[in-house]
Amino acid sequence: MSYADSVQRVIDLIEERLEEEFELSSLAEVAYISVAQLYRVFYALTGHPIKDYIRKRRISVSANHLRNSKLAVEEIAWMSGFETYHAFAKVFKKIVGLTPAAYRQANIFFSFEPIQLQEQVAYMEDRDQMERFPDVKVVRFMPGRMHTYLYLSDQVEGMENEGFRIVSEKLAALAAKMNVKSRVRIFGHNVEVPDEGGEPRYGYKVLIELQEGKLIDNSPDFTEEMFNGGLYAVRKISASPPRTVQEGWNRLLSEWLPRSTFEIGNHQYVEEFIAYNGKVTRMNLYLPVQRKLDYKPIEIVELAEVHACYFRGHGPAAQADAERRLIDWYEKRAEVTGLTNTGNYYMSYAYGHSADSDDYWWENGILTGVRELKGLTGLKEKRIGFSTYACCISRTYGMLGGVLENMHRWIAASGSYLLDEKRQWFAEYYTPDGRDVEHETIVKVYIPIQSNS
Repeated sequence: MSYADSVQRVIDLIEERLEEEFELSSLAEVAYISVAQLYRVFYALTGHPIKDYIRKRRISVSANHLRNSKLAVEEIAWMSGFETYHAFAKVFKKIVGLTPAAYRQANIFFSFEPIQLQEQVAYMEDRDQMERFPDVKVVRFMPGRMHTYLYLSDQVEGMENEGFRIVSEKLAALAAKMNVKSRVRIFGHNVEVPDEGGEPRYGYKVLIELQEGKLIDNSPDFTEEMFNGGLYAVRKISASPPRTVQEGWNRLLSEWLPRSTFEIGNHQYVEEFIAYNGKVTRMNLYLPVQRKLDYKPIEIVELAEVHACYFRGHGPAAQADAERRLIDWYEKRAEVTGLTNTGNYYMSYAYGHSADSDDYWWENGILTGVRELKGLTGLKEKRIGFSTYACCISRTYGMLGGVLENMHRWIAASGSYLLDEKRQWFAEYYTPDGRDVEHETIVKVYIPIQSNS
């Protein structure tokens, strides 16, 4: 039985008993694979963690009841597999963005239909990409001159909104002084600035595109410079909560880009602010892209054993925890020993699990030769490698979710290999000396496999 057939059996069973609670072990039995394989393969073939898929299907059914029946909300909650109204309302608002009562009166429609893998894999690439990412479009930003304002801050968090606020107030004051109204579009992007007195500083450059009038001409607060424009993938997001912006960038980089016919361009990342009464309500994220010129094949490789020294975080804060602990360790080690070259950086995480679940984990560490462990105290240690892997060389696409999905699809379609759940996947990063870290770093993604014979 192929992985696609296994996952479709699970989808069909979920649909038959949507109101019931499912044990993942029983779903894995239906699919004739392990729970660990079910997590990974289900996510790779559907694009949704299995628990999230079940929740979205239940909410879709309940939304249909809310819109087309007069059933009480409590009864709909029970019919949709929720034991309490509170649990139902919490999940409904998280997925739909409205409470059940508000949705019943709103002029919107939420739907998440069952996935049919046989139809999905038959999509042509462009159609599949459009249906999976309807909120992303590719546009050409024409070059032109813009007025700019450089906002400096001693912290990264919130500097975009603060830079926008300052510029908006200055523009409002100019408009009042000149007694004119002028339509503007406001963009921005991060810039590197030198530290001052040993203290780190961060810069955010705000770009103002005037659509008419001469509101900013001759103002000492702004400078004028050329914006080169280029080809961009654009996604509109809500401006709050703050983590939404980072999640929006990650969806573009980690999920949309690897599946597209584009790759990262060398022009500037840009964010556009959309405000209502002076308050940012939405943002457009502009990811620089160019047409993909080469195809990065997946290869079967045999790895020698290497040593991994690492930190691992657990639960919803796993990524931030593991990254912070590794950075702190690295900075302290460099300060004490003066050594900075320790080996190649790697990362791994619980692919296929929801990042909000307690069983989610994230691992950051360093890969070294077996004889190079001296001085790496303070980290956990283990050996990885030493067997067969599917390998793909890629750019640094965020969490690499799209790369992982493409590789799992390739493994599932090959018929010659199975996932080896006894070993973990990992991504190893290489940065050429003296090169642009952001654009030149490459990553080798390794997924453990075994022969299907």
